[in-house]
Amino acid sequence: MMKNKEMLLQLLSKIESNLAKLADENGVFGVAYIKLHKFEFDKVDSYQSVKDILADRYKYLVDQESKGKLTLNERVLLNNIDRLDDLMVEGKM
Repeated sequence: MMKNKEMLLQLLSKIESNLAKLADENGVFGVAYIKLHKFEFDKVDSYQSVKDILADRYKYLVDQESKGKLTLNERVLLNNIDRLDDLMVEGKM
């Protein structure tokens, strides 16, 4: 369980960094970055609230991917959100 939490915290940090880069390129990521930046990841009991923040961005990224318009930074974020989801399912967080 502890290892999963450490991996989760690292991944959330990466996602926050991805959002920061993308916020400069595309304003749709700015709001999610601001909300995520306010979280104290190590004190969150349920990561569902984090997942909720990312839900709309995830839909946007999947839509961009289906149109073949995903940038490299967007692809990195999409992959990291997928990894977060997998980790949450594995760790039942």
